Amino acid sequence: MSVTPINSKLFKAVAADTNAIAESQTTAEAGNLTLDGSQVINGSANDGSNMASTVTIKSLTGNNATVDFTVTGTDASGAALTETITGPGTSLTVTTTNAFLTVTQVSVDGAIPGTVEVGFTATSTTTGIVFAGATRIRGMHGVSSYTAGALIIRDSSQTGSKLLEIDTPAAAGQVDPYIPDEGIRFRNGAFIDISAGYDSATIFFDG
Repeated sequence: MSVTPINSKLFKAVAADTNAIAESQTTAEAGNLTLDGSQVINGSANDGSNMASTVTIKSLTGNNATVDFTVTGTDASGAALTETITGPGTSLTVTTTNAFLTVTQVSVDGAIPGTVEVGFTATSTTTGIVFAGATRIRGMHGVSSYTAGALIIRDSSQTGSKLLEIDTPAAAGQVDPYIPDEGIRFRNGAFIDISAGYDSATIFFDG
């Protein structure tokens, strides 16, 4: 008998972590920083929320504004994303404009005069990936906030076809909707936005 594996993923905002990607370090020349932060697994970092967040570069010592930092990773739809920003001045922090779901590389175009660390802001978006390939959403459990909103899951990307939407009232509580036994099929991946109405959501899916 064939049994389809059911997985789960929690989407919940987390606090800022200034060295989640790279802890205190410097370089003698242009090159890549070592991704050795607390949120790095197999060479890829995320903020732990399963949603996208902006990236911070903090100057621990020295004026590092003479160096350009290039952050490479993926966006909330899993597409490749790169942004270059000028490094921080003495005791300052700079932040990317783009939100990254994952970070796989941070490079510099020259020697870092002092030392820096690289991390994430507090979770800055409500979007992430349930599963990047064909799947079925089997169920969910949500915790609603005091703000009315909606949980939306789209096919293909964050701008793809909306196949599931579950509203929540402006009241704190739990959301446990019925989803038909066969689930809802997403042919090209399931991409979630938990909006302002949810503090968290756990999604159950094939994968």
